[in-house]
Amino acid sequence: MSAKITKIGVTNDKISARGGLALFLRYVEGTGLYALMSGKLSPLVPQGNKGLRLQGFVKQMLAFFIDGTDMSMAGFDQRKDDEGHAAILECGTAQLASSHQIKRYLAKLSFIGNAAFNKVLNELFIWRLKIERPKIIELGVDTMVLDNDGAVKREGCEPTYKRKKGFQPLHISWGPFLIDVMFRKGSAHSNHGTDYTDRVRSVVKLIRKRYSPETPIVLCADSGFADQKAYREFEEELGIHFITTGKLYGEVKAYVGEIPKEAFDEIAKNRAVWEYVEFGNKMKSWGKFRRCVFTRLQRDGTGQFVMDFARPDNIIYTNIGNCQEADRRLRAAGAPTTSRPGRSSRNRTKGAPTS
Repeated sequence: MSAKITKIGVTNDKISARGGLALFLRYVEGTGLYALMSGKLSPLVPQGNKGLRLQGFVKQMLAFFIDGTDMSMAGFDQRKDDEGHAAILECGTAQLASSHQIKRYLAKLSFIGNAAFNKVLNELFIWRLKIERPKIIELGVDTMVLDNDGAVKREGCEPTYKRKKGFQPLHISWGPFLIDVMFRKGSAHSNHGTDYTDRVRSVVKLIRKRYSPETPIVLCADSGFADQKAYREFEEELGIHFITTGKLYGEVKAYVGEIPKEAFDEIAKNRAVWEYVEFGNKMKSWGKFRRCVFTRLQRDGTGQFVMDFARPDNIIYTNIGNCQEADRRLRAAGAPTTSRPGRSSRNRTKGAPTS
């Protein structure tokens, strides 16, 4: 406790840019992360009477990543006797870890399954939900390629779609916060196996049980997650909305090309202007038509018109307005479930393609 920072003031001395680490680490401590991780992970990690403890490991790893000036493991050895660094971490130099201690602790954590770490993320998610009390919860789903090409040892790495040997974890986020992560091999694409639906189901059930059974949930994802089986589960089992982009197939392009100009509506944000039109779309393997929105950029963020060959066209699939249970929750939260009045809303399913 004698190393605790108790006051922040003004000084004429030149201070290090690392001084902000103390404020960041104090914020992390205030969130209760250390106690949460100790409760969830400590029983799973073998602990001796000597050596690095979990809280010290987490604190020094967070400082290591946020600092970012030396991302090599040897950086821990260089800071081992740095009294200034110890003061920022509010500990003594004897408590600073060496690279060998960090490696040994990482080896201990490698035996813990993905579920244990997700429990920590889930608890933090529920904690933030209860603070912010959102009326509508918007979740994002994506993957992230971890490039391991430069590593000497690459055990478990596989080629990814970005032609890098590494891993491709699946992330579910709420705003800027990761709330659920599944670590996966590099060759695992977005909708690999049942990973996508399994993790979404787990998060939705968590929200329904720990936060609110009636708060509407909207899931947003890119075209890699556009899948009829997932759509059906979200509608029939989970009762949530989804908004995903889709691939722009030739049949869809041909159909959109035949839609008269007056059938399009416009939406503007800042100086950018988008054209859009709605219709029903049914892929060859789909059992029913789904609400589809085609968008085309007319003006970019500077107000400049975009030439036809340079326009980014998009297809968006959603069940907003077409899922009774989810629509009821969305209307109760004060949000509309239908498109705004306009020309496009009257042509939603007329002559819909079956690409």
